[in-house]
Amino acid sequence: MKAITKINSNINYEQEIRILLDNKAVLDAAEEIIADQLAMLNRNSKFCHKPTEIGRRFGMSGADLNSFLKDQKVIYKCGGVWTIATKYVHEGYTDYFYTCKYDRNGRRKLVPHLVWTDAGRQFLLNFIK
Repeated sequence: MKAITKINSNINYEQEIRILLDNKAVLDAAEEIIADQLAMLNRNSKFCHKPTEIGRRFGMSGADLNSFLKDQKVIYKCGGVWTIATKYVHEGYTDYFYTCKYDRNGRRKLVPHLVWTDAGRQFLLNFIK
């Protein structure tokens, strides 16, 4: 009981423990909601290919592949996120896979990662050859 700090001097330890457990339940529920949101956001990108997977066929890392595609004006960075060039946007070559990260202040941030659909993977294989 000594590890539990007093929240308010007017409440006893049992009430304090109940409050802490209720807070844990709320946090657990919030994590579950976040996981469900991520699953819904990523439902279409589940079967997409990461740049690392595609680059491996050519002896490149994912970063090398992205750098090559940037030089060829297939993708570019916008706000720190790789984006496909305008002329390829409506071809269905890419999607985004989202991950959840927390900043130093504990705020949740969704981070998008460019991934390639099967059609996009085939496009890249033909493009690189």
